[in-house]
Amino acid sequence: MINSAIRIPQGRQWHFAVLFWVIVSNYFTEIAWSHPADQSDMRVQILPNQLGVRFTFNLLTLTRFLRVDGNGDGNLDFTELKSAEQQLVAYLNSHVRLEVNQKPSRWGDQARFDYLWPDPQSTSPMPPAQYEGRNMDVTFEFAIEPLLEDFWIGFEIFEQTGTLQTIRGTYVQDGQTLDVPFSFEEPEYTYDTGYLKAPASAPNRTSYLQDSGYWIAAVGFTLTTMILVIWSRRKRELHRTNELVKPPES
Repeated sequence: MINSAIRIPQGRQWHFAVLFWVIVSNYFTEIAWSHPADQSDMRVQILPNQLGVRFTFNLLTLTRFLRVDGNGDGNLDFTELKSAEQQLVAYLNSHVRLEVNQKPSRWGDQARFDYLWPDPQSTSPMPPAQYEGRNMDVTFEFAIEPLLEDFWIGFEIFEQTGTLQTIRGTYVQDGQTLDVPFSFEEPEYTYDTGYLKAPASAPNRTSYLQDSGYWIAAVGFTLTTMILVIWSRRKRELHRTNELVKPPES
C-alpha cells in the first residue's frame, strides 16, 4: 500500500513522468554518442611547407579493423602491437584518403608510434576488458612543396568500426584551432590554409636604369675615344701633306 502522505497529486503526475523520461533519454543518448570506446582523435598541425597528422586510437578500435592478436589467445601483448604497426600504416593509407593541393596523395610508409600508458614494453598481456583504456598515437609528417594551399581528408573506416564511431579532428594553424568532427554521416572535410604563393617579383627598375646608364657611358666613352684617335691621325696626315707641298725657301 502506498503511503498517502507521499502520494503525488493526481494533476501533476504527468509532469513528473515527462521529466523522468527526458532525464533518462538524455542520459542514454550521451552514453551512446560520447562513449570513449567509439571515439578516436586526429590532430592536424599545419605549416606553409609541412603537414603533420597524429591519429589516436584505443586498442578496441584498433582490433575492429586489424587482426592484432597474432596467437589468437584473446589477449594483446606489446610484441603483437609492434608487429602490427606496418599493417596499420598500410590500412590508414588505403582507408583514410588524402588529397593535397587538389591532387591525390598518401600518408607514406613511415610513421611514429607512441603507446600512451606507462612502460608499455613491460606490460603484461592485456585482456579485452583493458582495450578501451589503452591508447596509441600514429603520427605522419611530410613536407609539401612549394606551398600547402589546401588539403582534403576522408575516412573510410566506418564499415569496420561501426556507425557509432566518431573521430574528433583538431586543426592547428598559426596558434588557432578548429574542431572538426568526423562520423559515418560526415566522413570528410576540406581545409583551406589561406597560404598564398608570393607573386613573381617585378624587375628592379632602379637597377635596370643604373645598368643602362653604365652601358651608355661606356659606349659614349668608346665612341669619343675612337673619334679622338681618328681626328689625331687625320691631323698628322694633313701635317705631312703640308710638309710635302711646302715650297722651298729662297
